[in-house]
Amino acid sequence: MQNKNYYREFNKPIQHKESHYETIFGGILLTVVVLTFTLLCYGFWDAAFQIIGG
Repeated sequence: MQNKNYYREFNKPIQHKESHYETIFGGILLTVVVLTFTLLCYGFWDAAFQIIGG
C-alpha cells in the first residue's frame, strides 16, 4: 500500500519568497528595454536631441 502522505507532499503549492520580487524586477526591466528600442526605432531620441540642442 502506498504512503497516504504522498499526494499531500507533492501537491503542495510551491512557495517562492524571493523569486516574486525577481519576477517583478525582470518584468520591469524587460518593459524598459522594449520601450527603449521601440522609441529608438521611431526616432524619438533624435527628435528629443534636436529639441534639446535647439
